[in-house]
Amino acid sequence: MQLKDKLKKRLILIDLDGTTLKDDHLTINPITKNALQDAIKDGHTVCICTGRSLKDTIHIYNELELDSLLVTLDGGHISDPVHKNFKRIVLPISEEVTKSILQHPILKGKIENIIVEYYHTNMIQNSADNFFIVDANAEVPVQGDILKDWKGPCSNLIIKLKTNLNFINIVDTLNAEFGNAVKVKSNLIYGVENIGEKPILIITNKFVNKGFAAEMVAQYYNKDIKDVIAFGDQMNDFEMIKTVGYGIALTSGNPKLKEIASGITELSNDAGGLGDTLNKLLK
Repeated sequence: MQLKDKLKKRLILIDLDGTTLKDDHLTINPITKNALQDAIKDGHTVCICTGRSLKDTIHIYNELELDSLLVTLDGGHISDPVHKNFKRIVLPISEEVTKSILQHPILKGKIENIIVEYYHTNMIQNSADNFFIVDANAEVPVQGDILKDWKGPCSNLIIKLKTNLNFINIVDTLNAEFGNAVKVKSNLIYGVENIGEKPILIITNKFVNKGFAAEMVAQYYNKDIKDVIAFGDQMNDFEMIKTVGYGIALTSGNPKLKEIASGITELSNDAGGLGDTLNKLLK
């Protein structure tokens, strides 16, 4: 894959886990880090677009020395951490809907743990079970009884079930009953698969996806979406990869994502595939 105009200043959208970050979910391969920082020096704009919350992302944003918009919660939250010129966009789930889902009869006796995330805070039901944490540098959420202690809307509701019995029926039932407000996804936290005896439900506002976020960020920076480059590795990157002009999947990523990508990296995320491919595109 080649860019039509290498002199054009690009918007570059990067997923984190499995894409920018190595498999330890902590570190960035020097090839990738240097390529991103070189792109910024050359006048391109780099924006993180991740499923993580702001609290779990800001240290990586700072490590890369970014000052651009930041997309978190798979597009559920778009903010401007440095300049504060962009009025944040938050796509919420109401407190009423959140608690109605948690009290739904189909989930009775089946919930092992819960985490609720909003743009500036998060809460976990049982902090001893860190089922969602992939980054030791991320800020640990407060512990609380979600039904009693959580007040107001949320952007993300993550539910760990005790069993996979009737799991598909649970997903279908919740989507059918709450589909006007939310969408229920399964088994992907920050792009990391969690398939097994205790499956995961990820519930977001129905309009949340990275494709919507890509269009919003491109509009803000006055970039034609056809000129935008995006890197991702899992199905939460699907809309973003499909929406932009140059959607690139990691070779170590989901096969279904590779099918719709404009290109595929030669190297894995661990080996610096994002940086290697970006260098080849821009230089």
